[in-house]
Amino acid sequence: MCNILGIARASYYKWLNRKETKEEIENRILLQLIQEYDERFNHILGYRRMTRWINKFNHAKYSKRRIRRLMKL
Repeated sequence: MCNILGIARASYYKWLNRKETKEEIENRILLQLIQEYDERFNHILGYRRMTRWINKFNHAKYSKRRIRRLMKL
């Protein structure tokens, strides 16, 4: 499989056994918040309003760009 994808086996096994970074963990938590607010507000919030609601209720300072990037997922 690694041969077909053009990557070294060592790189694959290094990626396979890696630990999640702080940012990845925070993004996963933020994705759960986005899904929760999306369901609560019946899927009408765009990334700007979503950012305002998340920052207001969670006392955080996430940027609109970050929320937009995560909402695309």
